[in-house]
Amino acid sequence: MIRRPSSLKDVADQSGSLAEFGRNLRDWLHALRAITSRPQAAAALAAEPPMLRKMFLHGHVADVWLAAYAEHLAGKVGIAPPAWAFASWRVSKEPLFDEGATPALRVIALRDSPVAFKRRNVFTPSVDLPISLRAGRPTKSLEEKRRSNAERQRRYRKARADELKDLRQSARKSIKAAKL
Repeated sequence: MIRRPSSLKDVADQSGSLAEFGRNLRDWLHALRAITSRPQAAAALAAEPPMLRKMFLHGHVADVWLAAYAEHLAGKVGIAPPAWAFASWRVSKEPLFDEGATPALRVIALRDSPVAFKRRNVFTPSVDLPISLRAGRPTKSLEEKRRSNAERQRRYRKARADELKDLRQSARKSIKAAKL
């Protein structure tokens, strides 16, 4: 079964070529839409992705993009970027521009690239980062909801059983007092 990557480590683990990396990164960006809290965002960045430069041709490009996205996402949601994103080998030696970028688009990319990308020598006019944290409690999975509902039911039933036990004891005491 193919599953959408939920972390940058998953993106790297599921990539065997630069083309696969691109598809997996887009899938991960799509999965970001479901993230609604800082802890969820931190979990998507925490595990260090393996080095891809030795795995396939142009793997160094993938390594750089992973680090850039990690730092950029961390900055956007207000968490500390993971330490692995600052490894020296996660910086491109040569400037990287989008494929087929004209000189005019390169100028725009130089101007508009986020700092996390510029820091790694990556220049792109736009970065897709579809995440928006909601105020309030983070969303819970169906399994978490079931567990909390079951626990609430256990507490309710125990409270009613204790209440019934107290009523019975009270009734017994009343009956004993009435017989005396």
